[in-house]
Order: sequence, then C-alpha cells, then structure tokens
Amino acid sequence: MADRWYPSSKTCSGCGRRKPSLSLSERTYRCDACGLVLGRDVNAARSLLDLAST
Repeated sequence: MADRWYPSSKTCSGCGRRKPSLSLSERTYRCDACGLVLGRDVNAARSLLDLAST
C-alpha cells in the first residue's frame, strides 16, 4: 500500500527511476533514464499498480 507521500507521479512506471522534482504544471511525464513518455496521471497510476503487485 502506498502512503500519502508516495511519489507515484515522480516514479517512472517503466524503469522505476525517480525524478528529483516534477512541477504540477508538467502534465507529461518524460523519463530521462529509459525514454518513457506518458501522461503524468497515467504514469502515476501505473506506478501505483506496480507497487500494489509487489
């Protein structure tokens, strides 16, 4: 279970790398490590799904 402060928006759902910062105005998530590009909310949902699966 993710706690209230789990950084789901900052965590890449592709490779798991966490961005140090992501402003609320950035609506598209771009991972510098693996190149994944997704909507911010879609990435956050996938990150939470991955967390729940473990």
